[in-house]
Amino acid sequence: MTAFVLFLFLGIESAQAQQAATFRKFVPFKNIVAEIDFYASNRQVVAPYEKPAAEAVQRLKTLFGASVPKGAIFICSSLEQKDSVYEPMVLKTGYSWLLIANTPAVRMQEMMARMKGQMGGEIPAEIMDRLKSRLAENAADMEKQLVTTTTQQIAYAVLQTMLNKELKFRSSRVDDVGKSPLPDWLDIGIASYASGAPVNVAYLQEHMDQTFPMEDVIAMSRPFVGASSDQGGGNRGGSSQAGGAAGAGPGGGGFSRMGGGAGGPGFGQGMPSGGFGGRGMTSGGPFNGNGGQRNGGQRNVSKDEQDRMLFDGQASTLFSYLIEKVGIEKVKQLIKQAQEGKESREFITQPEVFGPDFEKIEEDWAAWVKTLKAPQTQRQGFQGQF
Repeated sequence: MTAFVLFLFLGIESAQAQQAATFRKFVPFKNIVAEIDFYASNRQVVAPYEKPAAEAVQRLKTLFGASVPKGAIFICSSLEQKDSVYEPMVLKTGYSWLLIANTPAVRMQEMMARMKGQMGGEIPAEIMDRLKSRLAENAADMEKQLVTTTTQQIAYAVLQTMLNKELKFRSSRVDDVGKSPLPDWLDIGIASYASGAPVNVAYLQEHMDQTFPMEDVIAMSRPFVGASSDQGGGNRGGSSQAGGAAGAGPGGGGFSRMGGGAGGPGFGQGMPSGGFGGRGMTSGGPFNGNGGQRNGGQRNVSKDEQDRMLFDGQASTLFSYLIEKVGIEKVKQLIKQAQEGKESREFITQPEVFGPDFEKIEEDWAAWVKTLKAPQTQRQGFQGQF
């Protein structure tokens, strides 16, 4: 018995030591935002997240009720901080979900490390100076994109842990909407609503002739993007092809871990990654921060990434369009029916919503999308900042 008590004591002491090691590089900021604890170097780092995160939580409560699962957001200002976060241990302290947001400075440090590996040595001084200059010029926009992405990720985390009580959400699975019981388009729509703006509006407006049929969007799985493009992902049915719903319905699927943790593709959900905000760091050179080749200073975006960007843009704008046209209470009914396993089409084609003519629904939606003003960071994101 004495040996058992000693063993138990040592185990508890070890766990406490591990927990202390996990958090020791961060200052906790609690009760700033309801249901979210922040961990960062200082309050100044947390400040840009406070209002957007609070608004995201409030919007989610509007859709789902008074309480949402509690989570933690670790904002890393250095690679040392990033490497110190051990997600399983954080979740054992009682959080249902956690997110890791890497600041622009950390993203640059990661890019530089990759460049050194690709170049087999030190980075030329000219490129280093260019990187530092671009970082200074674009830091504000990059931070805005990072904050927007994090608020979307809050929605993904809350959705999955609220609707699946056994799930512990990790930031490494942030792009895996397949773990939500809702249709993929609703996951994207709710996340964009929580962040305060539809995603990929600029890209969608520029590629309206390439969109998926809206009738397919509400039934298909989110297009899969492999890990090689650093997009992360995972859906319920593998890859979907433009113009059809090849991945529609539940399927085998899986998920590919997202490179870089929170911040995701180009710091904007569904946006192409590569350097900061979507650009690589050399004009026409081989490096873009995530292995993709560049063509005349512009990163080549794969067909899978284009499909993902269009799907996210269509899903997010359709959700916003529904709220504007039929109101939040009707949309809450849609979500409730989706949780009961009913198809989105069944709701959307009701006479008191949009009616049965999907061709007219799509025409009206497309006309509405053309009137939207894309956020400045989205317009810049596809041209890049390096």
